[in-house]
Amino acid sequence: MDGSKPLSYTFAKDFLKEAAKNFLMGFPAVRKIRSRRPRAGAMFTGDDAELDRYAFLGLNLLREYVGGVDGKDICELGPGDYLTSGLAILAAGARSYTVIDRFPGDYYGAIAKRWYQGIEESWPRFYPDITWQSDLRAADFPEKYLDRLFMNREPIETAKTDQQYDVVCSFQVGEHVSNIDSFADLNKRLLKPAGVALHRVDFGPHDCWVTYDDPLTFLQFPDKLWNMTGSNRGTPNRFRHQEFMKAFERAGLNVEIVKLDYFDEKSIDFEKLGKRFQQMPRESLLVGTAIYLLRGD
Repeated sequence: MDGSKPLSYTFAKDFLKEAAKNFLMGFPAVRKIRSRRPRAGAMFTGDDAELDRYAFLGLNLLREYVGGVDGKDICELGPGDYLTSGLAILAAGARSYTVIDRFPGDYYGAIAKRWYQGIEESWPRFYPDITWQSDLRAADFPEKYLDRLFMNREPIETAKTDQQYDVVCSFQVGEHVSNIDSFADLNKRLLKPAGVALHRVDFGPHDCWVTYDDPLTFLQFPDKLWNMTGSNRGTPNRFRHQEFMKAFERAGLNVEIVKLDYFDEKSIDFEKLGKRFQQMPRESLLVGTAIYLLRGD
């Protein structure tokens, strides 16, 4: 913080602001309007960093940790505002791509179309070793490819489907789910016998809480108060690394941690954390991001 206001004042103001947003999102009309607004990466600028983050991150992680997508059936949980990762995955040779998202973005709108066109135009620069699929045109995506693109508009926690996939994945989504046991069980059900799941989970702050020097400021609230700021908005539910690990194990999944990044311990005031978090191993609290590779066999 910049110190222009006492920290307690800023903290209280931010809490009230987030609680007000959550209250408004409880009204169906407000929720409907908000769901039409992009949540991230709104406009396409052609910037390589934005393409890397909003279009190619998923494919890059799948190539690094799963070994590619060629000929595979892929299911992504919560892909974001547009089907950017889906187009990239299909362009790289996936047999099919399925979305599970309760609040789908404007996948067919003008902004989405500009993203899709930008992905195709920039493909040779990002992936000189992968030939863009000859029967796939960004200008016709997604409406003309519904034979290989499928959408399930159900909550991740309760989605029902008999389909199974070679790869299930999500990127910066796990931290938003309200029930991680249901999230883990869904992975178990979705995976083919030899399938794998890859999930990158961001355990850090979101919204106004990113401005605080202590990255775990948002863990200082009791759960009841925290729910007042995010129960209607899908904000991070504050589950920690060890809790994800236990949920995956309870679901009968074999877990491999392929990458962990940590917060700076010196920036965290552990004594201010909520009681539930003070009882957790410090190593779990320090995990900032994690990438999990799961297998059901």
